[in-house]
Amino acid sequence: MAIIKSAWELALEKTEGLQIDSEKIKSDMTIKEGRQVAAAFLNDIDVTKEETAKRYNAFPDDKKKLIKEGMALTLLSNLTLPRNALFKETFAKVLDLGLVIAGGNEQITQILGQLESFFTQYLENQDDLIDRLKTQFEPHLRQKEAQLRAQYGPNFTLRPEQDAEFMKILDQQLSKLDEQYTQILNQAKDQIKELLELD
Repeated sequence: MAIIKSAWELALEKTEGLQIDSEKIKSDMTIKEGRQVAAAFLNDIDVTKEETAKRYNAFPDDKKKLIKEGMALTLLSNLTLPRNALFKETFAKVLDLGLVIAGGNEQITQILGQLESFFTQYLENQDDLIDRLKTQFEPHLRQKEAQLRAQYGPNFTLRPEQDAEFMKILDQQLSKLDEQYTQILNQAKDQIKELLELD
């Protein structure tokens, strides 16, 4: 007859071989601290670039690399394709955070500086794409509108945004555009990681 083990005994057997890596835990906590410094700067309009740099410089030298890594991870996670032109309001802070982390590294400063115009170009290309599709789709839309007017009366108007076929094509085209720009953005992020010597 087999012995039925309790859940507690099974859990103990599974965790028997595990060892706690206290160095890993300490480094993870330090990285998290760096992320918090960066997040405090990005989320609080009253926290200045100078205060953040001062706060970073106050860390002991043996912690600075991990603090910088945490700050960089927060910076990189905030480098995303913008949804509208309002990104410029928040991007200024992201750029300032990058300058603190770069610590005078010209290449990082240059990459971050190029990203603002890259994001602006992305939004312009998005608008151009929408306008071109609307123009191409116009005759087809007018034909549909004429059919619907026969059904619903002469005052019926059909906008491109109301047409499922147009929206499907638009979504596909915008996804392709996003894919292209995301690829370039990821390359820029990889360059920043490399320059900061992050894993």
